[in-house]
Amino acid sequence: MSSNTANLPVMVYDWNDKRIREIAENIWHAQKAGWPDVLTYVYRGDNDIRRLSLRGIPRIQSRDEYPFASTLENEGSVWVGHASVAQQTVQRDLMNSFYRSNGAYRKGATFRFRVSVINYPVPT
Repeated sequence: MSSNTANLPVMVYDWNDKRIREIAENIWHAQKAGWPDVLTYVYRGDNDIRRLSLRGIPRIQSRDEYPFASTLENEGSVWVGHASVAQQTVQRDLMNSFYRSNGAYRKGATFRFRVSVINYPVPT
């Protein structure tokens, strides 16, 4: 971790939390495959971004993309995993709380943060 990202707020996904386990696993795999752990939230509509990043991916209820649709890093190539709608709902609430508590919802705001998965069982 570079010194310019060490002090960023961290959005933590705990693999032991069964409510978001599939989401945490998707993020872990995406980051291990080279997608960034530092993301940039910009106040804007997510639907157009999601539509572009998921073009060509079958439309099913369980698509889970990383980097998140709410971030600049989602523009272009994304990791697409699967997670239940229930887990995506929990994630939405966690993300909203994180963004709100860090002042990201101010119009015109640009907010950088790190995403970390903890307690993932490392394959041997």
